[in-house]
Amino acid sequence: MKDKKLKPNANAVGVGALDDPIFEEITKNTPKTNSNTKHQTLTSNVAITLIALVITIIVMLILVGVTVSIAINGGLFSTAKKAVTKTEEAKDRELRFMAMANAATHNEKWVYEVEGEKIPIPAGFAPTEIEGENSLEEGLVITDAEGNEFVWIPCTSSDYEKATFESHEDWSTHQDNYLGVETNWTDKQTAIGKTSLENLENKKDTLGLTSQGIGFYVARYEAGIPDNAPFHPSKTENNTYYYQNGANKDATENDGNGKNTDKYKPVSKKGYPAWTCINQENAMGASKKMYPGHSYMIDSHAWNYICDKILKDKAEMSILDSTTWGNYYNNNSTKYEDLDILYSLHSDNTSAVGDKYSKGLIPVDLVHGDKNNNFLVLSTGASEDFKAYNIFDMAGNICELSTETRLDNRGWCDYISTARGGASSPGFAGLESVVRATGNYWDIDTYVHLGFRVVLYL
Repeated sequence: MKDKKLKPNANAVGVGALDDPIFEEITKNTPKTNSNTKHQTLTSNVAITLIALVITIIVMLILVGVTVSIAINGGLFSTAKKAVTKTEEAKDRELRFMAMANAATHNEKWVYEVEGEKIPIPAGFAPTEIEGENSLEEGLVITDAEGNEFVWIPCTSSDYEKATFESHEDWSTHQDNYLGVETNWTDKQTAIGKTSLENLENKKDTLGLTSQGIGFYVARYEAGIPDNAPFHPSKTENNTYYYQNGANKDATENDGNGKNTDKYKPVSKKGYPAWTCINQENAMGASKKMYPGHSYMIDSHAWNYICDKILKDKAEMSILDSTTWGNYYNNNSTKYEDLDILYSLHSDNTSAVGDKYSKGLIPVDLVHGDKNNNFLVLSTGASEDFKAYNIFDMAGNICELSTETRLDNRGWCDYISTARGGASSPGFAGLESVVRATGNYWDIDTYVHLGFRVVLYL
């Protein structure tokens, strides 16, 4: 499910606190990194050697009378291609590990230069410097020492404030009946994001930031269940199953103010079970525990801005019909049966207790749901098909809670909460839009198709 070798001993090195009020340039004792750094590794040399070897073999085969077509039919080119792919994957793993180790050395916030722009990096983080992840056009990815990854979102305080429910075109076709101006939604967290951006703007010259250096970070993956949560495997003859056992409902602790919040910190890593069956209050509490004082659950201003200015404008993805790039039951462009991942089969009416994830190739008969209206929730970052601007699964897989609430005028509970996007369930037919918002969840509701995502403010 995840590569344990990618974890450095964070306890031995230590991760810097995220509460230093002043950004500082990287010190002389800290390894320098920038977008122009070329890591000369053994793996890159191996890749070159493999390619040269294949060319040499082809020439030799031709000399001895073996045609290229025979070589192709015999699988030589296919084998060589797989070898090069494996080599590149090994190189990326090495660079990711180096970034994690580098992140552990940064005990203060610092400024990173990429493509001529200077971007603020939180303490305890470093850019991955992997090709495709080290670009402001494709999405700058940073990691902490434990492998949690976030993506930089350039955004001014003014643009953030303007990104309201009605800020994008054709919004009315992607809201449900509970949403609208007249419903008086409030968000206690919106001021946090706006204040963070205003502080960066006020310190822009002092810190030496450029125009793209104002913004925030969003978790690259949906919130995942951490290793230390009571979510454990049990093996059968052919598969390993991972049982939740109601962990997301019962594993809470008192927050000191008379409220129970989840005691575990979410992760933003590839290959983890998506953290579902958690209500809005507990999801907000868990998000704050990830990096106290800097991490929060995403709000609709951040979500809408990412949809409009990042996914639509920069990544050029459809945000009104996201069927082709999200985990939806009717996404016919992804070969789910070819994915060797962690997945969970759910019924619309199933609670978290007793649900199980299976590791392995998805059986063909489970793809796109079965006769009983079942649907597949996939592990975080399950497919490159579900990525845009280096952010995974904003379209599909599960709906994601946001921080907006309003008083319940139906009298069933105190507050109604919001969730964004669609889910893989056939019950969401016609709602396959990343900009979609729904406001018909009670703030105490927990569902297998409902999770959350973390943002990181500076």
